Amino acid sequence: MSGKLLVFGGGGFVGGNLCSLALGEGWEVHVADATVRDALPGASWHAVDITRAEKVRALVSDVRPQAVVDLAAVADVDRAEREKDLARAINVDAARVIAAACAGAGARCIYFSSDAVFAGTAERYAEEDAPDPVNWYGRTKADGEQAVREACPRAVIVRISLVLGFPVTDGNSFLAGLEQKLAAGAPVACPTEEIRTPIDVLTLCACVLELCRPGFEGAIHLGATDSVDRFTLTRRAASLMGARETLVTAQQQGQPQVGRAARHRRGVLSVDKATRLLVTPLLDWERTLQKAFDDRPKKER
Repeated sequence: MSGKLLVFGGGGFVGGNLCSLALGEGWEVHVADATVRDALPGASWHAVDITRAEKVRALVSDVRPQAVVDLAAVADVDRAEREKDLARAINVDAARVIAAACAGAGARCIYFSSDAVFAGTAERYAEEDAPDPVNWYGRTKADGEQAVREACPRAVIVRISLVLGFPVTDGNSFLAGLEQKLAAGAPVACPTEEIRTPIDVLTLCACVLELCRPGFEGAIHLGATDSVDRFTLTRRAASLMGARETLVTAQQQGQPQVGRAARHRRGVLSVDKATRLLVTPLLDWERTLQKAFDDRPKKER
């Protein structure tokens, strides 16, 4: 299936990769972001303030997309803790408006959420497990999920844990940020007790384009088929970058960082549903990390 795809937050790390892949698969891509940029040839850019409901409704009405992906978010956990009103305005209120506009236009609605909706105390989380966030970001994502469901009952809720890859436009990328720090010789402290279920950005985007097709609704977890702690993952990434692994140090439990919000410890997502429903293969974490480097955009090499 191809058609019109509207991506809110399409100028960011995941959004840019999603739009690029969609263009290659024949979609007519529309990027909704705070500013218009000279990027993603072939895509149509729309500057929109998603906190203004009338602007969101007008854009969806004008574009008339078959599918809408909402990637717009205050996704920095520490920033969300500091700027709670802004995080709620983007992650909850704007998400509700976008979902309602989708319902009114008959468009598929895909909302991005996070494993941060969970407390991180269970061995593994399935889609049906109840949210119990430990920080404000997770709270806004849990509330955002509920708002989207109420506004667009047939919406898709995509929960992710950690996305690996490099930007084609702009945005925050864990690997790109890590590479900059290591190139400067800066030490990087990583928690040993924080476990995540990573996914490489192009596998994620391929899954999302599958979900743009009619059929599935509700929550789905996308990630690797196994999980890994942040310290082990970061050391392996440093090695693939050709950097000194010793620059990556272990931050033990009980060593809090000033200004760092609470984190859920076990972001272990079950991806059983995704492996049953989707054609795109999900990989183990080591192949996921390698694929993130193998698929790096040429301008980033």
